[in-house]
Amino acid sequence: MSDLQADSRHERDLSEEPHSSYDEDTDMLSRDGYGAGNDGRQLQLEGPEDHEDILHPLREAANRVGREVEKFAEVLDGYNPLRATDTQQRHEMTADLIERYHEIAKETLGRLREQHEGERLRSKGRAWRKMWGPGLKIANDTDELDSDYEDSPNAEFAQQTTLEDLERWEQEAQTWDLLARLVEVRHPAHELENVKVPHRSSIHPYSTEQELWDDFLQSDELAIERKTVLEWLKDTAQESGEDINEMVKELHQNAERGDIIAHGWIHTKTAIKQSKRNLGAHGCLDPESNDVKRLHLNSSKTEILVSQLDPDAMARQGRKLQIEDQYFERAMWLGCYEMLRRGTSPDDIREWCMDRTQIWRAVSMASLPNERMKNTDGNGVNHDPADPSSWRLWRRMCFALARQGGAGDYERAVYGILSGDVASVEHVCRSWDDFLFTHYSALLQTQFDNHLQTHYSPAGPPISMSNFGVFDAVQFHGDPKTAAERLIEKLESDVRTKEEALKPMKMIQGVLLANKFPAFIYQQGSALSKFANAANPSNLIPMQKYHPDNIEKYVRTEDHDSLRVLTHVLLAYRGLGVDFGGASTQTTIDNVMVAYISFLKLAGKEELIPLYCSQLSGKRRYATLSRSLIDITDHEQRVTQIKLMRGLGLDVQTFVTSQSRFLNGDYPDNPKDFPAAGQFRLLTTLPGSEDPVLKEDFCGIDDNTERTDMLLIRSLEWYLLVDGLWSETFNFGSKLFCRFLKNMQLPAARMLVSRVSSNAIALSKTHAILDERLDFNGLEEEGEEDLTDVLDGISDQKRLLKKFMLAEAKNFRELEALVEVLDNIETISGIENIMREQDPSQHSAGYKMEKQAVVKTLMYIRGFVPTLAKGWLLTVSEPSLEDQFVFIRETYLPETIMAFIRVLEFSGRILTRDFLMECMDVASVIADEDSDLLPLFASTGKMQDLVKVVTYASKTLLLMTSSRGSAATRSRKLRAKGWTQHLWSVRQPSSEDEI
Repeated sequence: MSDLQADSRHERDLSEEPHSSYDEDTDMLSRDGYGAGNDGRQLQLEGPEDHEDILHPLREAANRVGREVEKFAEVLDGYNPLRATDTQQRHEMTADLIERYHEIAKETLGRLREQHEGERLRSKGRAWRKMWGPGLKIANDTDELDSDYEDSPNAEFAQQTTLEDLERWEQEAQTWDLLARLVEVRHPAHELENVKVPHRSSIHPYSTEQELWDDFLQSDELAIERKTVLEWLKDTAQESGEDINEMVKELHQNAERGDIIAHGWIHTKTAIKQSKRNLGAHGCLDPESNDVKRLHLNSSKTEILVSQLDPDAMARQGRKLQIEDQYFERAMWLGCYEMLRRGTSPDDIREWCMDRTQIWRAVSMASLPNERMKNTDGNGVNHDPADPSSWRLWRRMCFALARQGGAGDYERAVYGILSGDVASVEHVCRSWDDFLFTHYSALLQTQFDNHLQTHYSPAGPPISMSNFGVFDAVQFHGDPKTAAERLIEKLESDVRTKEEALKPMKMIQGVLLANKFPAFIYQQGSALSKFANAANPSNLIPMQKYHPDNIEKYVRTEDHDSLRVLTHVLLAYRGLGVDFGGASTQTTIDNVMVAYISFLKLAGKEELIPLYCSQLSGKRRYATLSRSLIDITDHEQRVTQIKLMRGLGLDVQTFVTSQSRFLNGDYPDNPKDFPAAGQFRLLTTLPGSEDPVLKEDFCGIDDNTERTDMLLIRSLEWYLLVDGLWSETFNFGSKLFCRFLKNMQLPAARMLVSRVSSNAIALSKTHAILDERLDFNGLEEEGEEDLTDVLDGISDQKRLLKKFMLAEAKNFRELEALVEVLDNIETISGIENIMREQDPSQHSAGYKMEKQAVVKTLMYIRGFVPTLAKGWLLTVSEPSLEDQFVFIRETYLPETIMAFIRVLEFSGRILTRDFLMECMDVASVIADEDSDLLPLFASTGKMQDLVKVVTYASKTLLLMTSSRGSAATRSRKLRAKGWTQHLWSVRQPSSEDEI
């Protein structure tokens, strides 16, 4: 990795295997998740109940071939065009970016080839046997190679990948190679300086072929591009093609010559000698002789053999070779075709033909001057004057052989390549690449031919070529500017190439060749919108009105590898400054990157998400980031994400506030509805009794917390990781409490208290605001002022700031107090039900433990009750919550106060009568003329219920005091308040009492 890349990463080191961000309460996915299962179906997650099990195929897909997903992110992080300071630097970084992607693909491809070479050879062998027909004798070498590979050290690791992985990565490596070459041609660095020097031809009658070819390329930019594509097609064929000697091996074996590959048509030659002996002929056999026609036959006695061995004998005489020599002939032309198809140099072709004593075949094996120039003085320079007329004439002779001569398809295809023909070569094309090569080769040859005819005047009289035909590929394809686009469309509709052309990598290659990537990526983004919303509405990729008609041709959401390629190609084009149509198309195009980000989330690659979100535009950046990171619950991972965002220049405060806003938008809550009104009750009666008792488990079970509520709580947890946002944090927390309470989602409210308490917020934020870490006890304590603070006014400012902070947190703390009281009342309710089934007379250890639990819980409740008893929710820091505060106050506060009195009554029965006296004190507080509780009970119609609860407590106190005597209270605090139990004694007075 370069120094530039290393310096740019800061603290963003990516782990080999990112830790899982899912715990016991996050085993569910958002409805925006989608991916592919083992059966290939689309996984559109439907809602909060979808489980983490569905992630396993996605994570397997992300890790199946190693760390390539992370490697691509590392390269983007190191060569991020967004960090470039000027256009030139951005162009250089983009070019480096593409080259590094190509290197990753090549490295992966090399590893996969080592793992699956045997399987690959076997597959190609089957394809060749099928093509040659059932008569071909089959060798076992490939199978033996496979058997040997199964015992190799790589065999076990290869089980993690498949031959399909090899083929797909092969296509991807070719795609990055093509993009790099096209960028160099279409977006040269010198164009950034707006300097374009007009071409001035320096051709003269004695110019060499090199000079003619260079002049042609310099005068025609389209020719440079077609030459570049043609070289790419040749290189990819050479890189991915099977060894030519292996391809023709079985044909040689069927030629029945053992290990001999030379000496030409040896079986036909033997037959000619035998016929001469049988006929007693001297010299050449007369092909028109009746005896020759009758006796000079092939081994099966079905065809007349040629009587001479010159290369033109079959075409001239219209006769056959021995079947074994036909296999040899087929092998020779196949080898020649493959060498031309792969751009093999004339020297290598000549050597291959010489090994088979067929040197005559190598004489013409160079279709364009640049191919012949490979065979020069070793320096790539041919100093002899060029003869363009002879080259043009030779091209026409090859065209005649391609269309009218040749003993087989491969021979005609060879001459078709040499002449720039299409029809004769298409007969042997087996792939999309082969067809593309055929047309590009023909186009470039026709262009060069036309260039010579137009711009070069030979020293001598020109050779008339009017009597010789040739295929004009330029005229055949029409307008040169759109020829590539029409050719790609033709291959997509041709039955011979349609299936392959619609494969994702081939489709991307076709788009690059046609130079239609901006239009294509817009259509792709539109198609993804339809795919993502097929089963359920997606929050990450919104539904659009427009979708392409032939939507099935585009990459689907479950094709993660293709989405990765499209995403990084898109980033490369943006780095080059390509115009994608402005803001009107931005959202649709960004769908591609968002779909890939969604895959990263589901595959457990959360640490990569901020990098890709930073590439998005506008609000989409934070909307995607917020929704994609919401399932991270591990604190350390959240801290890491915040560091990553800061390193990428993202505003972390915008992130956390956007996350809560977007979640509220995704899961809206109707502010007019208040399901808890009229339904929330804490007291009930037991069968056969009218005495009030506490309900059991009225808060519910934490496991019943809905996923939506958990997501909202998590969004508040993110606030604690960011400095500042004091008011925003407490306002959002108050809104969550209101939402949970109005919908009677008490488990969610209890979870909110446990995960994001007011003290936790204070401890996380006060240091940045006050330069000291305080909880709310510390905020409420004034303390003594330091003399220095008094002189400079710091103390007064700090005191005012603390008061403001307390005021902003007041509503949150009030709602928190309610939930704490409800939670602990529920605890005592459970203890009471347990003790009701026990025998208190036995004073068992369990009974004593329950009493101790009641004491501890009651003391905790009493700490929050003062908050509820005076002005609870009567001041509002957020005006939008005022109406909800009224509903919550009317619904929850009377029931909670009555439940507290009932808890005191229960505690008084099992602990001390002092708690029964405290019931009376609560009643007096409610009845106080300054109390805001009495009007509340009156307005809500709960006064009768309150009287009933207080009466029940009074009755209990009366009975207990009468039965146990009137012992004075042991509590100094209660005595100081004037409490006495004598008033509650109804026993028969004694004579001493009368006195």
